[in-house]
Amino acid sequence: MDVVDILVSIVVVTILVAIILAITTYVVHRLRRSRESAPRTGDSEGLRYFVLHDPPKPE
Repeated sequence: MDVVDILVSIVVVTILVAIILAITTYVVHRLRRSRESAPRTGDSEGLRYFVLHDPPKPE
């Protein structure tokens, strides 16, 4: 085997491993997302962390 053949083999294996890791990560992400609870409905305009505050009106 030449040095070029070894380098080509390393590049091909690296690309295949990257593709396999990307697919695995996507599947795990989808599984975790499907297990999460559904978002709450009926919130005031979808605000979760911040609440709109109206300052008192001057008299």
